[in-house]
Order: sequence, then structure tokens, then C-alpha cells
Amino acid sequence: MSSTGQAVSSTDNVQLVIDALASYAEETGIDLCNNAFAANLEQSNPLDAILQHLHEREKAFKVHRDDNRGLINFFQPAVKVLHGFSGILGEAVGQVSRTFPHLSPFL
Repeated sequence: MSSTGQAVSSTDNVQLVIDALASYAEETGIDLCNNAFAANLEQSNPLDAILQHLHEREKAFKVHRDDNRGLINFFQPAVKVLHGFSGILGEAVGQVSRTFPHLSPFL
């Protein structure tokens, strides 16, 4: 750190976190301080307990993601077909509008 800079104290770090949580709540309407996960973290004093809670959330997210993978794989072929069809349809409409410029979609 340069000689002109000041070390950030832990109190400043806590204030930064509080400000970030308030900003997030204001922008999203979700108050993370009233979240059950936040309550678990608040009640956990030892670092190992906090890390265990975070690890459990990570596993839950992976399970959620993997469970939805089947749904994504199911819809993927249909989305590819629709995407290809929309491109062909867009080209056809473009050809017609160039061929018949006097036709207006607003008639």
C-alpha cells in the first residue's frame, strides 16, 4: 500500500458490507438480512460452522442446477428448430418487402 493510502479497518469493512446489503435490498426488494440462511450464519460463530453452511448451500445449488439440466436438455432441440425457422421466416419476409415495397404492414 502506498504511503498516502490508509489501511481499511475491520469497522470500515463491516460498514461496506452493511451498505452493500442496503443497496441490494433497495434495488431488488429482497432483504438478505431477513433470510433464513443469513440467520444461520449469524448464529454460527466458529469459522468452520460458517464454512459448513456455505458448503451446504453450494451443494443445494448444484443439485438444483443438475435437476433442471434434464428440462434444459428436453427443450434444447425444440429451441434450435424454432430458432432456425425464425431465421428462414425473417429472410422470406425481407425478400417480400424488397419485392413489393408498396405493401405496408400498417394498412
